[in-house]
This record gives sequence, C-alpha cells and structure tokens, in this order.
Amino acid sequence: MLRFGFYCLLSLITGNTLAATMLEIKSDEGLTKVYKDGSRSRMESGDGHMIIDSKAETLFVVMPNERRAIDMSSALKTPVKGSSKPVSINFNKKNAGPRVAGYKTVQYDYIADGKHCGSLFASTDALDDTGLGDTFKMMERMAAKADALMAAFNSNPDACERADNQFARYLKEIGMPMRIQSANGKLVSEIVRIEKNAKLPPNAFTVPAGYQVEDAGQLMQQMPQAGQLPPEAVERLRRMQQR
Repeated sequence: MLRFGFYCLLSLITGNTLAATMLEIKSDEGLTKVYKDGSRSRMESGDGHMIIDSKAETLFVVMPNERRAIDMSSALKTPVKGSSKPVSINFNKKNAGPRVAGYKTVQYDYIADGKHCGSLFASTDALDDTGLGDTFKMMERMAAKADALMAAFNSNPDACERADNQFARYLKEIGMPMRIQSANGKLVSEIVRIEKNAKLPPNAFTVPAGYQVEDAGQLMQQMPQAGQLPPEAVERLRRMQQR
C-alpha cells in the first residue's frame, strides 16, 4: 500500500516528464534535439538551447556556458528597420520518397526566387502525429526576424538560405520537412528519430535560477542602429534555424 502511494505521489511530482515528443535532427553542424510538450518546446543545439511557449508567445535563448539567457519575446513583436520581403518559394512535387524516421514522405524540388535550391522530403503524417504545427509557426516568426536582421547586415542574402528558414509557411501544403538536400545532393538536415513519451531534461522549459536574463527588446534599443539584435543572438538564431 505504501509502495502504491509512493508511485502515485511520484507520478504527481513528475507530471508530464514522460509525455513529451522528442525529435533528433542531424545536420552538417551537428545534432539538434527538439522536445515538445503541449504548447512548450525546447530546442537543444550545440552549447545552448531555446525555450519556446507558442501559447504564451515567449522565447528564450539560453547559454549555459555563460549562465545567461536572452528573452526574445518582445523583440519578436518589434518590426526590423529595412526588413526585406519574404522569399518566393515554389515546390514541384516529384515522387513518393523513402521512409524517414519511420514516416512515409513525398519528394519535392524547391525553387527560391527563381533559383533551384534542392530537394526536400516531407510528411503530413509526421506533422499531425507530433503536433508540432504551432511550434513551427512560432519558429517561423523567429526565422522571419532573423532573416530580416541578416538581410540588414547583408544586402545580397542567398535566396536558398532564406528559403530554408521559411518552410514553416508551407506546412499545410507539404507537411513536415523530414529531409532536406542541397541542389548538388548534399544532406542539409534530416530528422533521424521521433520518440513519443520521451523523458524531458530537468527544468526543461524554465531558465535556470541564477542566470542573468537580458531583454532583447531593450538590447535592441541600446544598439548603435536601433532595431538590431546583439550579434551573438542573431548568429545563434541563424545556426539553429539551419537545422
């Protein structure tokens, strides 16, 4: 009886620690893990991670090595001066693709602003099964912000690099991008594993106590050119968005 009560108490304490969906994404820059639990997501990449709540519309970039976090929430709602228009992407449906992470895919060639960028293998089943649609929409907003900021630094950004950051706009049309290949056939990124009921890392969706939290909106006001994020935040967003 005491043992049964202990397990009940343990289940209440751990809550949804076994209710998350986890994706592993391989790219030429390493391995990324994405955890999804309700409206909250955690994206681990390299020496840092992002915490996203699509319902609360909050996003934090966490840098454990520096014991620091950047609150991007307000910055995502602030327009960027000199923002460029979204890149125009066309998808040409080809054939049925291979199974990727256990899901059937459809192959598409994609063209950005008239430039052939490569192929992607997408799955509507994986999108529905994982419930990541709202997370991708939040990532789209973040990608649009990073894209506009990079365009401000680079007057001639590559259309294909911009397209890779804007696939979230086409989720309903093509499904979840499971594998992306460049025009020369090189692997850009691939979802290699999808695990349901995955165990969450400790304090998965909170900034650890004692970390310095900086508001990106305030940092933007302090930059020499108002409306620009700190360079380290822009670079981290760029790297994470390419995976």
